[in-house]
Amino acid sequence: MTATSRPQHAAHANGTLTPPDGAETFAKFFECWILQQSRDLDALRAAAAASAGHEDDAGLRRLVDRVLGHYEHYYRAKSAAASDDVLPMFAPSWISATETLYLWCGGWRPTAALQLLYSKSGAQLEAQLPAFLDGGDLHDGDLGGLSADQLQAADQLQRRTIRSEREIDEAAASAQESLATVKMVELSAGGGAAEEGMEREMGAKAEGMRRVLEMADGLRMDTLRAVVALLRPPQAVHFLVAAAELHLSVHDFGRRKDEAK
Repeated sequence: MTATSRPQHAAHANGTLTPPDGAETFAKFFECWILQQSRDLDALRAAAAASAGHEDDAGLRRLVDRVLGHYEHYYRAKSAAASDDVLPMFAPSWISATETLYLWCGGWRPTAALQLLYSKSGAQLEAQLPAFLDGGDLHDGDLGGLSADQLQAADQLQRRTIRSEREIDEAAASAQESLATVKMVELSAGGGAAEEGMEREMGAKAEGMRRVLEMADGLRMDTLRAVVALLRPPQAVHFLVAAAELHLSVHDFGRRKDEAK
């Protein structure tokens, strides 16, 4: 992927993300995150290629933990930015119009991680089939080798995640429906104190949406960690490769579409 040019102070010399502060908006931080994901993807691809046939589980596990740590850092920075102003998180200027089609509560839908696991597993299993039909063995070094126990664990995780998504949907609906309270109707009629009252009421409603975002981002991170936890280290590397490839390719595609307009 061709990433955007590196902003000043985008990252420390060791490649870690710099959290946004008063001089660096979250939009600028997101550019840093895209660059970090690109670096992580390079490292994950190299590890996947090097581990084929002679796996270093300890080394792969360290890499997986480091990449997950970058995701956690991203969500901490997002939470800090949302504490200052949650509104941009639901209408982000730093993503493309294409990406906004798939937003769910300010980000990706957590169950998409399970769908990605199944899709990548099917593709890698299909790639193994010719050798298997010629008398070879199916190997478990990538997602094509998911065991029955792993598939059962993934199915249970998907069911739990769907239930959690529904709870967040209900919380979001409740927060959005609060826009039409009696108090808001009274304020919308105007009057001397209407502006001050509207500011106060909308601040309280924005806080409700901030809590929805916090719940959704928490579920996104929990689901990502849970998927990785049910995989062997080489499989986890392949899953994180697929996740980064999907995000970066859709982001790049969307940006090019926007620029073409």
